[in-house]
Amino acid sequence: MQFPWFRHHFLLRRWFDRVFLDMPDAAIRQVTGRKHWPPYSLRAFVGGAQGFDKAGSWFADELWRWQLLGQGSRLLDIGCGCGRIAYALATEPRLDRLQLQYAGMDVDRECVDWCVSHISPRNGRFSFYHADCRNPSYNPEGTETVGGYRFPRADGSCDLILATSVFTHLLAGELRHYLGEVSRLLAPGGVAYTSFFLYQSADEAAAGMARHGIRFPCRRARYAVNREDFPANAVAYEEAYVRELAAEFGLAVLEPAHYGVQDLVLLTRVSDGELRAELGAGWHELEDERWRWTERVFSAQVWRPQAAGTMRLRFLFTVPEGLAPVRLAVWADGVVLEVGVFGGSGEQVYEGSFALDSAGETVRLEFALDRALGLFGEDRRELGVQVAFRPGPGAPERDLLPIVVTDCGG
Repeated sequence: MQFPWFRHHFLLRRWFDRVFLDMPDAAIRQVTGRKHWPPYSLRAFVGGAQGFDKAGSWFADELWRWQLLGQGSRLLDIGCGCGRIAYALATEPRLDRLQLQYAGMDVDRECVDWCVSHISPRNGRFSFYHADCRNPSYNPEGTETVGGYRFPRADGSCDLILATSVFTHLLAGELRHYLGEVSRLLAPGGVAYTSFFLYQSADEAAAGMARHGIRFPCRRARYAVNREDFPANAVAYEEAYVRELAAEFGLAVLEPAHYGVQDLVLLTRVSDGELRAELGAGWHELEDERWRWTERVFSAQVWRPQAAGTMRLRFLFTVPEGLAPVRLAVWADGVVLEVGVFGGSGEQVYEGSFALDSAGETVRLEFALDRALGLFGEDRRELGVQVAFRPGPGAPERDLLPIVVTDCGG
């Protein structure tokens, strides 16, 4: 016998799971080495109760494969659930050296509370917060609407935004708002990892596609839903419409879209056309769209985002083998910033803030290393530390701006 009303009443199902299934599940997890898993009543609503570790490791591998995780990357995980992605990112040894800065948010307070209690203590750089948005399934008493929710984060503060199985539950007005927030939050060169149910025509959506395993017979303007009585349970969008919306908010698709059970769309913020940095003395452009500074002291000029105020400098670079440790001194219009100390080779990020009271269109940045590779080897240009504008082979083609100055407010 089937009870559709029960199947779609998420809070009632969770109560049932908590009362009747959490205790035996805890005993099973105890003897199978899965004590770190959330209780069954939480896992059952985020992609299956039995695949917590497997799903998390798959996503970590996927982000690593796409080269979306860098040193000091600032992540926002929209709809983090009970932490299946967060747990893997927080505990995998290969990712520990990256010093990821992760924030997870969800409308489900129980999931957020579990993550705060069980993941944040394992990795202090991982934080979680509750978004009190009304959601008929998980948060029916929420105080804010999804379409009016502003993420409590500064503009340009995220290098990577994860939205897996999120846009598959948003109606058109909500999707528009979230894409606007993604555009606001992404730093230059940042990427949003998003999943959709995409289709090319309304007839295709209604018939269903094998890769999705679900039909969307209830047509709307440029999108379709699986059920009229529970429209947000599964939402599919016309691919052309998603691209149009992204472009409207200054986002571009890192081609191509990747089709699967849910369709992966990588979005990046399009440059506003303003030259952000003009490299000065001590730099040399290599043939593969990469740069190296060729002296121990080098400089750049950036267009300031406002006439005066507090600015944030973010500098992405790579320390080659044999040079570390290095100390990097930085000046902004003659103002001394904090010295950066980098003890290892590989990708590094220098971050500093400074106050500018004088008006002017540009900021002069000066950098000084305490040591450099020196004049040896066949290529005498390669004296310093590499700054990459493009990722490596196999990764999506995207701009990586090594020097960015932004407002600290927002």
